[in-house]
Amino acid sequence: MRILDYLNETSILFLKETHKDQILTTMAKKAAESGYVSSEKAFVDAILERETIMSTGIGLQVAIPHAKMDGIKEFFVLAAVLEKDVPWDSLDKKPVRLVFMIGGPSDRQSDYLMILSKITLVIKNPERRKALMAAKTPQAVLDAFADL
Repeated sequence: MRILDYLNETSILFLKETHKDQILTTMAKKAAESGYVSSEKAFVDAILERETIMSTGIGLQVAIPHAKMDGIKEFFVLAAVLEKDVPWDSLDKKPVRLVFMIGGPSDRQSDYLMILSKITLVIKNPERRKALMAAKTPQAVLDAFADL
């Protein structure tokens, strides 16, 4: 399993939004437009509900919002590079610049954990994380994940 099996040029966004809920809604809308989810509203609701349970801002200026739902057939990843720092209630109290949204079936926890671990490998690497934050093209984002 490679992260690039779930992340491609069309699933990478460069966003100017400055509020967490706007970013999550924009990304969920993209998931629906791309055919990853059948109900944009249900997915937005699931993502926002998950955020109220515990912030998905994991630190290092990264957030990984996620939802697993019965209506989703296959896992997908959307990536957003944010133009400005966005407050996120992150574990380290720092704002977020990178968002990786994961969606998938509710009955495939092991696949979810594999995707999460690959994203974590990249963001824990200072050089790759810096390259992601500076990315201006989808290909630059994909390059950070090329060997994973």
